[in-house]
Amino acid sequence: MTLTEKITKIINGNLGVEQKLKEICLLLQSSFDHFHWVGFYFVNGTKKELKLSEFAGKPTEHTHIPFGKGICGQVALSNENFVVQDVQEQDNYISCGIDVKSEIVVPIFQNGKNIGQIDIDSHDLSPFSEKDERLLEYVCKEVARLDLDPIINQDPSEIV
Repeated sequence: MTLTEKITKIINGNLGVEQKLKEICLLLQSSFDHFHWVGFYFVNGTKKELKLSEFAGKPTEHTHIPFGKGICGQVALSNENFVVQDVQEQDNYISCGIDVKSEIVVPIFQNGKNIGQIDIDSHDLSPFSEKDERLLEYVCKEVARLDLDPIINQDPSEIV
């Protein structure tokens, strides 16, 4: 079974939405040597910020990210993929750890609206390819088929 088939199988499976997101994170992290941290961020209700949902990798203190701040916050405003092959070259970068050397963020759209994103951190310089980007776009299209309203509209006091 290909990786895209595995993603689709998770999406179509009987697990709850959060468990599906977690399974996708674990699958991606275990499938690529350069995917050291994989996580989903979603808009936080009506606030102009992202909140961390499911992830695979070391815990992060960045559970809430204001729109415009860091790579994830920039994608929340630009609605475009952002591939950073060397985080040292980015002025508006939020350090997630001394090991992180590069990052890729791809937005998730539902009904034409940017409602979240997948974020991948790598400990390697320049590891991300166009193939990685296309795969993550596929993942985001599949995730967009889920009912994400409970995650997006979750009570702000329920911090992950």
